[in-house]
Amino acid sequence: MARIDDPMMDHVPGPDDDRLVGDFRTMAETFARLLREDDERENARAAIEAEERREADEHRAARARAGEMGAEWRTVQSRIDLGETSLEAVFRGEDQTSAAQALRKMSSENLRALRESWDEVDDDVTEDDDRPSPDAEFDAAARQSHERYTEALAKIRDALELARRDV
Repeated sequence: MARIDDPMMDHVPGPDDDRLVGDFRTMAETFARLLREDDERENARAAIEAEERREADEHRAARARAGEMGAEWRTVQSRIDLGETSLEAVFRGEDQTSAAQALRKMSSENLRALRESWDEVDDDVTEDDDRPSPDAEFDAAARQSHERYTEALAKIRDALELARRDV
């Protein structure tokens, strides 16, 4: 917070201030435009993903109806089609039918096997493996971002200092 005896408080607005205000306005407008564009891309991506999930669910449901996924899936899909249950109810444990219980058990076993396969992959990675971990990649990206913001802040401070000197 600026104190009353702060030299910056003695600043008298001048013609360079209009240029600086214009620069900041341009930067703010550019930033707002980039945010809007990012929101539009995110919304488009979300719509595409929602459509892909819907198509995948339809494909899974068709395979279940045809019995390609086993008797339990056929039974559960039949009940879903009749509005008696949902996948969410089955996997939350709300549907207590024997077919739903069998699907939960099968799902649990498949997840356990997947976790074990990940552990095996982790065991195969040696310490001299030069691939960075996801945590290391995130930390590096955060450091780079911080450096860019620090550089931008320094440039803004320099511009403000020059504008103050010119007045």
